[in-house]
Amino acid sequence: MSVPAGVRGFDRSLNWYGAEDLWVAKPPPPDHADEGAEGHSTKYASITLDARGRSTDRKGAPHVSAERLDGPGSVPGSIGGFATAGGDRQWWPTVIDFPDAGCWRVTETLGSTEVRFTVNVGAG
Repeated sequence: MSVPAGVRGFDRSLNWYGAEDLWVAKPPPPDHADEGAEGHSTKYASITLDARGRSTDRKGAPHVSAERLDGPGSVPGSIGGFATAGGDRQWWPTVIDFPDAGCWRVTETLGSTEVRFTVNVGAG
């Protein structure tokens, strides 16, 4: 599936991944530089689209969680308030604080739309 113009126009340099009305800027793997006392943290943009392919907050914020694939563990992510910059750039700031290094599957949902990706945390 090609990236909708409303998403691509947000930032062409990002690696967008999604389906239908939910798109995420897949973050680079967190490394030890991002490590805090509590573990590893990553931040990225999530974009929700209306029927015309424009960014919208009318459907509400997506839900995000992560499940560790190479050991026990799961963690909820957090979604900030709908943000606007430059007049036409709108997104949901998304943060996941991973408690441990490892292979994690991130799942975001908006209604019936589900987007998943994996990230190797702390490799490096």
